[in-house]
Amino acid sequence: MENSTSVKSVASPFGIYLGIILSLITILAYTFNLKLFTSWYLGVFNFIIIIIFLIISEIKTRKAVANPAFSFKDAFIASFIPIAIGLLISTIVSIIIFNFVDPEAAQTVIELTAEMSRNMMEKFGLPEAEIEKAVAEVLESNQFTLLNQLKSYIFQLAFWAAISLILALIFRKKDPQTI
Repeated sequence: MENSTSVKSVASPFGIYLGIILSLITILAYTFNLKLFTSWYLGVFNFIIIIIFLIISEIKTRKAVANPAFSFKDAFIASFIPIAIGLLISTIVSIIIFNFVDPEAAQTVIELTAEMSRNMMEKFGLPEAEIEKAVAEVLESNQFTLLNQLKSYIFQLAFWAAISLILALIFRKKDPQTI
């Protein structure tokens, strides 16, 4: 139990730093070009940033608490705590921007997403009826509502929990006395 508290105290600041960086990326994309929210490369960039932070958190936490072992549980906590905190901060910032500061920006992003979906489906040669139906669904659904943002947060947590499990397998360190 003592190790778990130590792991949390070492890993938590990485979550705050990650949340600040993800929030800055969201704010910059909002400020400079709303089309960035529909671009694949922003998603890839965020993914790489998150992976880097999780690996750094694992390494720093392992150095701080692994004497002589770093259990699978501690390794999982070392990467899951930062992602949970970082995504929560980023989600709160998105909720504030798209629901309170500028709700029209949310509608613009939805329209840009619908346009991008239409273009992609046309390139794949889908029938016009299917394209119209899909575009109508995009336009009707608002990914920026409070409920949808919270759902997205939970789904992202589930995805990143799986990644954290993989990282925990890589970074755990067995006690040399039990081998």
